[in-house]
Amino acid sequence: MPTEPTAPLAHLAPTAHVPSAPSAPSAPSAPSAQRIEHAERVVELRDGWESLVRDWARRRGEPVAREDGALYLETTAGGPTGPRLTVDVSRAAGSLVVAVTDGTLVSPDRLAPTAAAATAWNSREVTPTAILGDERSETPLLSAVLALPLAAHLSADGFAATLDTLLDAALRLLRECHDLGFVLRSTDDLTTRE
Repeated sequence: MPTEPTAPLAHLAPTAHVPSAPSAPSAPSAPSAQRIEHAERVVELRDGWESLVRDWARRRGEPVAREDGALYLETTAGGPTGPRLTVDVSRAAGSLVVAVTDGTLVSPDRLAPTAAAATAWNSREVTPTAILGDERSETPLLSAVLALPLAAHLSADGFAATLDTLLDAALRLLRECHDLGFVLRSTDDLTTRE
C-alpha cells in the first residue's frame, strides 16, 4: 500500500555550533563551574544499587537491614503521619526489584476481590505492578512491585526520586486494592446463575 512521503524530522536532529573563527579557550563561567562541581555521580544499578538504597534510606532517616541478599527498610509514606510501609529491594533475573507492602496478609474471604482489584490496577496503571503472593507464607501478601533494569544508570537524587514516587503510587495501590477487598467480599458474590 503506497504511503505519502513524510517530512524529514529535522527538528529532532542534533544541532552543532560552528564558530566563525577559532578563539582562545575561555574559563567556564561561575554558574557553569558550580554545576560541574556539584554534578552528581551516576552509577549503574548492577554494581551500585546497594549504596543507592542505603543513601535513600539515610535521607529518609531509616535504618536498612540485610537478609538473603536483599536490603529492606520500613518507612513512612504519604507524609509524616502516613502509614509505615516495608520496602524490599533485591536483584532478580537481570532486574532490581523493589517491592513495597504494608504487611497486611489477604484472608481467603478477601482473596478473589483483592485479586480483581489488583488486576484492575495493573490494567489501568501498569506501574507499579500489584502482586499477590509471599513465598514465606501460605496467605498471600499484597505488594506494589517495580522492576528496574540492572543496566540502568541513576544518580542518588534520581534513584531517591524514583523510590519516593514509587512509595506514593504503592500507597494508592495498597489502599485501593485493600478497600475493594473489604467491600467486595467473596460471600457477597453471586454463587450461581440460573
